[in-house]
This record gives sequence, C-alpha cells and structure tokens, in this order.
Amino acid sequence: MAFSPISLAINEILLTNYVTDIATISNANSLILKDKIEDIVNTLEIDPIAISIGTDNPINYIKTKSLILQDTGIIFQKTGPTATIASLVKNSSGESVFNIDNLNVNIATVMDAVEANSITVNDTATIDAAVTVNGVANFNNAVIESKETVVLDLTKASSTEAAATLTLTNTSKQNILVKLKATTAPTLNPVYDGSAISTGITEITLNIDFDATNPPAENTKFTITIVDVVNEAQTFSIISAITTAQLPVLLIGGTNQSNSGSITIYNGSDNVGINPASTIFGNNQIVEYGNTVNLFYIKDASADDRLLVQGLVGMEIF
Repeated sequence: MAFSPISLAINEILLTNYVTDIATISNANSLILKDKIEDIVNTLEIDPIAISIGTDNPINYIKTKSLILQDTGIIFQKTGPTATIASLVKNSSGESVFNIDNLNVNIATVMDAVEANSITVNDTATIDAAVTVNGVANFNNAVIESKETVVLDLTKASSTEAAATLTLTNTSKQNILVKLKATTAPTLNPVYDGSAISTGITEITLNIDFDATNPPAENTKFTITIVDVVNEAQTFSIISAITTAQLPVLLIGGTNQSNSGSITIYNGSDNVGINPASTIFGNNQIVEYGNTVNLFYIKDASADDRLLVQGLVGMEIF
C-alpha cells in the first residue's frame, strides 16, 4: 500500500514576522515535532538504551528484503501464557540450532545428518549409500531385489582350460546373470571352433575376483546364474557343444585385488559347479537360465576372504 506524508501542523516563519512572533512559532513547532517523535518512540516502544523495538508489546510486522541477525538468533513465542515454540540460536560450538515443532518442505532439503524417532515416507525413498539397520526390519510387501546382466569373455587360459572372470565390487547387484562369450575361430586360440569345443579343452572355469578399488562389503550375498554360453559374435548358443563335450563348469575363487589375497569358495578343495558325471538330473549339464549358486561373503576364522555356498540349483559340490 502507498503511504501519505506525515502531516505536521508546523507554521512557516516568514521574513515579515517580528522576533516575538518567530519565537512563538518556533516554540509551537518544536512542541509539535516533540509530540510526534514521542508518539513514534512510545508506540513502537523504542528503547535507545537497550537498543530494542517493541520492548514490552510486539509490533505487528516487519517487511524487508533481507534480515541480518547478529549472535542472539530468533525466538518465536505464543501468548497466553507466553511460551517459546521455536528458536534459532547459537550453541556453545558457535553452530546454529533450529528448534521447531513442525517443518514442511515443499520442494527439497539437504542435510548432513538426520536423527529422528520415526519417519514415514509416503512416496519413494532413494538412498545412495550404505544403510545400517540396528533393529527389526519389517517388510509388508514384496521385496524387489537388484539384478544385472554381465557378458564375460570365455577364453583359453591353457591348453585344457577355458576361463572367464567375474569381478565383484561394492556396487555389484544381488542377482548376477552371467552370459559367457566364447572365443570363436578364426580368432586365435579359440574355445569354440565353429561346430564344437576346441580339441584339448577339458573344463570351463568361472573365476570370481574382487575389485582392486571397491571390493564388496563383508557379509554381502550374491546369487550368480549362468544364463547362456554363446559364440564370440553372440549370435547363437553353444550350450549343446559343451554338453556333447561333457565339460564340467567350475566356480573358482580368484583374487581379492584390493589386498592380493586369495578367495576361497566353499572349502577350497572340493569342486563347486556343473558336474557332467553327476547322477542327479539337472546337475550334469548347462541349461539356459538353469544353473545358479547362492554365495555369502565372509571373513573366516583366519580373516581370509571366503564365499560360503548357501544354495545350488543345477550345480553341486563334487
């Protein structure tokens, strides 16, 4: 709103006035100005000693483009009886402390740390870092697990072994679908010659390494499924050739590249994988999406990296 100029009934002093008239007019004007200043000071309760406005009774409002607070902060009170219901103050460390009953944020908020007695999320919550749950976790709906598909090169590691390496990291998904891509003739040292597994190869190994920079966290679970073995161009499956060649497919503990330590799967001496000599149906050959192992990463009694086998489908220990 627009404001009108303050109207003060001040008389002009003219050059034609006598000295006595000038004195009278001047005194009258001074009294008018004094009264108006007193009105402003008393109405706003301006205390020049305490440097305050609204000393006993609050003024209605202040409208400003910026407000700078120095040291003592903000106190928000309610009347009848007077009580503080919000405050912005400085603690002993010189940090600001905001105390409030309810906080509504329309768009976004960024905080370094949050401590709450209870939290209700009505839509979605996205957490980009580790989560530690010290109490019971109740899931009242289906749990959606993470998954990823990786394509690994299956190459000749020796005259008798075709090998691929799966490197696990701290961002690896819980369910890992593995497709093995076999080196194929006319590429040098092929695993697959175009119609059959190359002569001399007697086993396929899937080595499991840990990443050098970001290895998986201890107590992480992984479910690894071999979904297919394909030729180098990934145009067709060569599972039938592996079945014809009666090749075992073994999961081998590799290296924790972050500390150069070895990784043990199961007990480290027995084989874990697909056994072509098995008498158990389904454990003796690769089946598309049919061969799965559940692994649980721990530090064992010797503080070594160990992958416990917690479940096998289409695989066995032999």
